[in-house]
Amino acid sequence: MKIEIPTTCPCCDYKLELVNDQLFCRNTACGAQLGKKVEHFCKTLGIKGMGPKSVEKLNLQDLTELFYLDLDSVVEALGSEKTATKLLDEIERSKAADLATVLASFSIPLVGATASQKICSVVEHISEINYETCKQAGLGDKVTENLVGWLQTDFPDLQEFLPFSFKSTRISTSNSNSNNKTVCITGKLSSYKTKAEAYKALETAGYKAVESVTKTTDYLVDEEDKASTKRKKAESLGIQIITNLNTFLKEKIHD
Repeated sequence: MKIEIPTTCPCCDYKLELVNDQLFCRNTACGAQLGKKVEHFCKTLGIKGMGPKSVEKLNLQDLTELFYLDLDSVVEALGSEKTATKLLDEIERSKAADLATVLASFSIPLVGATASQKICSVVEHISEINYETCKQAGLGDKVTENLVGWLQTDFPDLQEFLPFSFKSTRISTSNSNSNNKTVCITGKLSSYKTKAEAYKALETAGYKAVESVTKTTDYLVDEEDKASTKRKKAESLGIQIITNLNTFLKEKIHD
């Protein structure tokens, strides 16, 4: 049986775009996409009880609607005053989220927890994010383009309707053991579950994480010990190679 390639989105009937054998709906008002963005927003902010079913029952189509829910409408949608009260308490608690968490919740392409933590290590408020501070934070060109572009186009329409302070809990990099040195990570890690955890540990210890190896890079973390491009460049520049980041940071703390 011949399979026909869909030409329109099954949710909004918008024309689909074929890119590298994948179909994309580019309609920013597509209900399915908006619902998923709200789900991601709530999950990242840690709002308990706001899963896919709750989002659907409350018919949330925009991030800002979350903060204008009233008890009666939530009770009507979810069928329980106790559940509704707990959910509204969770939403109220989420308003205290710091900038790194808030940025990661907006579904900005390539701007997840790691990129958000990086930029928030060099800025104190969302208004300070620009091409220069993104470069200072070690963000890649595409990540920077997506983040700055989103702040210029989408954020202005959202800002006044969102309750956040948009301030970061900026981590001081004045640690005397690190002297503001830069660290690049290549390959998979064994000492940390994710790179996000590794970046957090580096920032807490006072190091600045960067994405590329340059002559100003102080350390390269390569726990796989493979002949990667970054490894070869680091060796050619005489940069110290770290084979276990966790051990390295513990030794530095006790120095």
